[in-house]
Amino acid sequence: MLQDSDAGVRSSAASALGNIGAEAKTAVPQLVSLLQDSDEGVCSSAASALGKIGAEAKTAVPQLILLLQDSDSSDVRKSAANALVSIAEAKTAVPQLVLLLKDSDPNVRQSVASALGSIGAEAKTVVPQLVSLLKDSDSNVRSSAASALVSIALSLQEKAKTLTSQELNQAVSNLESALKLVAEPKANFSRTTIANLRVYINVLKAEQNAKLFKLISQNQWVAATIIYLIFFPSLWLAILRLRPLWLLRINNALKPYEFKLPETLGGAPVRIRDLTFFSFFLYRPRVLDAWVWAHIKTVREQFSNNKTVKSRATYIPVAFELDDKKVPELRGEDLQSIFTKKRICLLIWGEGGIGKTSIACQIADWAMEADKSKRLCKHLMIPILIEQLESEFLAAKHPFLEAISGQLKSISNHPTPIAQELLQHLLQQRRILVIVDHFSEMAETTQKEINPNSPDFPVNALVVTSRLDSTMPNVPKTTIHPLRIEGSELSAFMEKYLEKLGKLNLFNGSQFHYVCGDLAKLLEEIRIQGRSTTVLFAKLYADVLIAKMEGIKDEKLPQNIPDLMLAYLKELNRDVAEHKLTNRTMYEDAQLLAWECLKLTYRPASTKIKDAINALSILNSQNAEQRLNYLEEKLHLIQTNLPSQENVRFVLDPVAEYLAGLHLVETYDDNENKWRDFLIDADFQNAPEAIKGFMLAVRDCYLAKISGAKDTDFLPKEIENRYNVLITVPPQSP
Repeated sequence: MLQDSDAGVRSSAASALGNIGAEAKTAVPQLVSLLQDSDEGVCSSAASALGKIGAEAKTAVPQLILLLQDSDSSDVRKSAANALVSIAEAKTAVPQLVLLLKDSDPNVRQSVASALGSIGAEAKTVVPQLVSLLKDSDSNVRSSAASALVSIALSLQEKAKTLTSQELNQAVSNLESALKLVAEPKANFSRTTIANLRVYINVLKAEQNAKLFKLISQNQWVAATIIYLIFFPSLWLAILRLRPLWLLRINNALKPYEFKLPETLGGAPVRIRDLTFFSFFLYRPRVLDAWVWAHIKTVREQFSNNKTVKSRATYIPVAFELDDKKVPELRGEDLQSIFTKKRICLLIWGEGGIGKTSIACQIADWAMEADKSKRLCKHLMIPILIEQLESEFLAAKHPFLEAISGQLKSISNHPTPIAQELLQHLLQQRRILVIVDHFSEMAETTQKEINPNSPDFPVNALVVTSRLDSTMPNVPKTTIHPLRIEGSELSAFMEKYLEKLGKLNLFNGSQFHYVCGDLAKLLEEIRIQGRSTTVLFAKLYADVLIAKMEGIKDEKLPQNIPDLMLAYLKELNRDVAEHKLTNRTMYEDAQLLAWECLKLTYRPASTKIKDAINALSILNSQNAEQRLNYLEEKLHLIQTNLPSQENVRFVLDPVAEYLAGLHLVETYDDNENKWRDFLIDADFQNAPEAIKGFMLAVRDCYLAKISGAKDTDFLPKEIENRYNVLITVPPQSP
């Protein structure tokens, strides 16, 4: 039937023989002849059949290699590559397979990557080409390349003892390049892939050290040199002055040569470096500064690209209280005396939207400032932003330290986790500035992990943002309290903000004062309702105003804060160029997701991605995952928590509170029974100050969206009473 005149019959016969497997070896010659068939489907089926027959089809290898160059059919090239995977002599095809890693068809690239992975250690020379595929535009190709690298790494570590030192060094270098790429949070590779690759690399490194030790033991002059390096302090001093980072590298090289004393002497572990002058020089400030300097460029780039930091990039100074002393504008110089202390705890407190996170991000910039006169300390500091302790860290022995380690690895693009001993010295000597954002919104169990009064607390430079001034009551600290924008300061703030955005030219003098008057009226209405005029409200209004001036001129400006939030979302959506969701769909998704993030604690928090997708699916079963990505990738309204990438949260907490409030108002309307249940749940939170911002947002949404709503209605009245809201009565006109 392989010789039938019908191509379909020939193809089916070849497939049938392939399904039989090795027992069909007598058909190999006929199948090999079909590799030259005029029908590409027959060629492809014959190649697949030979692959399934396996080692018994080794005579087909030369012809299969020729098919790799078939320019007419990507299916034929793919089938030939897959066939070579299963044939013992397939290693001879490696040079040809490498060429197909640049094939125009992603299916071919994927199959070839899998083929090379199956070949194992014999494909070690193509690791650099596979590493380049980790950035391929096709996700399936990236996944296959990662799997292939893991397979090759596994095969190499199994054969590590047979590799030469040069082969070992090259393999470790190439695989570490791969690990650096797959470990990037945005790369979205599985944790299993990352962990396996890291383990296999460590095995290869151990073999490197073993070969080095053998070389030392067999060459007396090498041993003598090392002894000199270890025991003569003058040389260490020279290295400290000229090449301080070498001390860390030497330290890593000495780690494998730790041993235990005999049991008769106590059996204690002994480190060679502790028996010498070396340890005296190891973690000196000069060494730590060199490590920070080596990473600071990458850290600056990574930190500025953080979504939370990006959203606060336009920083406008406001008046604040520094330990109860009013200061008109916060500058790095104002904090320099504080950062000379050996232990620093800085609390930035105030209500949602008042600018706490913006100030924290600005402090982080000053910590990395190249100009020493503007820098917080004489030395550079690496800022680490902790917004949530993920569940994977809470299960660790030291959750806070693990979270810092994970963020430091990510922000410095370090291929492996930072050695714990080095991390502890960086923290103790204030080379790392840890910023804990949203402390008051964190769960109590999480807050307990961040306790500077604990004797083993690792951080000596800590910045905390919180809505409560009572945060960390017994901890010696400096407090920063951003002040509300008063009416007289509003014009100056708006002018600075518009100028920094390069948008002040959109307004002439009279227009500018007119819009400032409109904003003042809105903010006065907020004050009358018991809310504060915050930086966020003014910025959002300015953003909506800019969009109006550049777009639809006759569109009305928002008259209340709930409408301001919706107008802000509308302007975000207006800028989306392709596959735009309707405003209504986007509103519904954002409001539901906001409630999903708040419903457990009534405080802005993160929610699991799978729970977010499930909630959106209930609202509308179509494309729930794409709609979630839309809110993050197109609108930048939410962000994925790093490094776990399992949770999402809103970038701006007050926006989340108002959107959740709008969702509840649409759901409950004026149903008093439902609102009673809502208030009972709020009481059970047992944290009135922490949830006050959300409760006031709900009241604002009720008054703005319920037809005929009044301050004396059940819900607004109850919220006023429970949360001590002072309603200011505006002066009557004469």
